[in-house]
Amino acid sequence: MSLKMGRVENLFIVKAFASQPFAGNPAAVCVLTELPSAQHMQQIAREMNQPITSFVVPELDGTYTLRHYGPTNPVEICGHGTIAASHVVYEYLGHTKPHIDFQLATMNVRVGVRDKGFELEIPAFPCKPVVDVPCVVKFLGVRPLQCYRSFYDVIAEFATEDIVRSLKPDFSVPLVNSIRALLVTAKGSSSDYVYRVFAPSIGVNEDYFCGSANGALGPLWRDKCAKNELLGYSVNERGGPIPCVVLGEKVRIYGQALTWFSGTVKFDACA
Repeated sequence: MSLKMGRVENLFIVKAFASQPFAGNPAAVCVLTELPSAQHMQQIAREMNQPITSFVVPELDGTYTLRHYGPTNPVEICGHGTIAASHVVYEYLGHTKPHIDFQLATMNVRVGVRDKGFELEIPAFPCKPVVDVPCVVKFLGVRPLQCYRSFYDVIAEFATEDIVRSLKPDFSVPLVNSIRALLVTAKGSSSDYVYRVFAPSIGVNEDYFCGSANGALGPLWRDKCAKNELLGYSVNERGGPIPCVVLGEKVRIYGQALTWFSGTVKFDACA
């Protein structure tokens, strides 16, 4: 763990996909010697009240166990939480290798340290067109051009970037339980695609800058644009550009991060 000002710091609030304050997507990163129970991690995440809380445990073999929790539910893979955890590992835990290996519950993820930022490789999630998802139309108040199913997310494609920017979802309309997040997207005016992400099922109405969404959006727009190297753009007040490269069954995204807060907390006191 990090030693600064004579104390061991184990809690960090990190802005992922940000190179300056008041931008990017915040995540709490908790560095522990072992994982608490799932119930305890969920209680801590609820207490942190960030879009994601990531738990990192350094292992003897040089890898890191990593778990992500939203305010109300666990999340298997989280792009911005992984970028935030990478920032803490590299800046505070003495990691010097050019890559960081994380062990999730059901998969391993490798993050490369690149040009003051981090290159995250995530699975490519195939998209299958579906005829209709009634709760999506009610939730958004606008009928998409096309909906797709991808792993546990739903993608709603619209005709223009302006429509995506102007959407005002009705969060009183529940999304069905099988939808972890609703990704809305369109061809970008100055990027290959734009997107927004709504995830009320994990306690985050709108995710400021969702990285893992590009695991589905990258392959979708790769097919539409007929190229592997893409530029996505998260269009909300804290969003921005995200380079995305589709390589077979993998998608690589890049992002920087900065520390907003660091300190020490007794995590058993959060429960």
